[in-house]
Amino acid sequence: MENISNRAIISRLFSSAELHLNLAEYNPDNWSEWYQAVQGLTVPEKMVYVIVKLNQTTVTNGGFVEFYEASFGIFAPEIIHALNEINAVATAEIVSDSLQFVNPKGLLDTDFKASVFKLELSEQVQKQLYTCDVRYDQLQDVENLEDLLGDYLQQMTK
Repeated sequence: MENISNRAIISRLFSSAELHLNLAEYNPDNWSEWYQAVQGLTVPEKMVYVIVKLNQTTVTNGGFVEFYEASFGIFAPEIIHALNEINAVATAEIVSDSLQFVNPKGLLDTDFKASVFKLELSEQVQKQLYTCDVRYDQLQDVENLEDLLGDYLQQMTK
């Protein structure tokens, strides 16, 4: 059996997820169609897709503000579940805390997704989310998502 690195397995699954999403016929301006297209991925593809998108957005772009304003927040509940599944509990807690700032009413399911899709955040909420960015950045050497996700995926394929 082929010995594959964590980075390689994550990269392959992310590429596969993006390929499937690019081939899916959905309207990206419709949260429900986008969400359903992602739900059509395999479990490993979906897990990799949501965790990589979180990490790319929070690390390389505009943090949690960008994450929510780019509408990836519709996947926040799935991201929290996936992070807990791979034992990235500190990261999951930060994402969960960010939800309290963008969803103070505690909306669930479709009401939540509709409310965070195409969200424009107030300056106050942006400042609150910045505290999540700082906490997320501090996890860099404590909770390595690539290692945790890769190890989890390696165990899935055994």
